[in-house]
Amino acid sequence: MSTLESSIVISVVMLVLSALIIMPARLCAETMRDANAAIEDVLEEDTDIISAERLNTFLTGLSENYRIIYGAIVQEVADEEE
Repeated sequence: MSTLESSIVISVVMLVLSALIIMPARLCAETMRDANAAIEDVLEEDTDIISAERLNTFLTGLSENYRIIYGAIVQEVADEEE
C-alpha cells in the first residue's frame, strides 16, 4: 500500500471516528436545550406551585424520550459496525 493510500485511509477513519463522537454529543446538547425550554414553558404556564405528581410525570416523559433517542442512536451505530 502506498503512502498516499495509507494517508487517505487514515483520514477517512479519523473522519468517521470524529463523526461518531460529535453527532451524539450535538444531539444531546439539542435535547438538553429542548428540555430546558420545555421546563421553562411548564413553569411559566402555572403561576402556582407545580404538584409533585405532575412534575414527576413530566420528568419521566423527558427521561423516556431521551432513552428512546439514545437507544436508537446506539442501535444505528451497532448496525453500521456489522
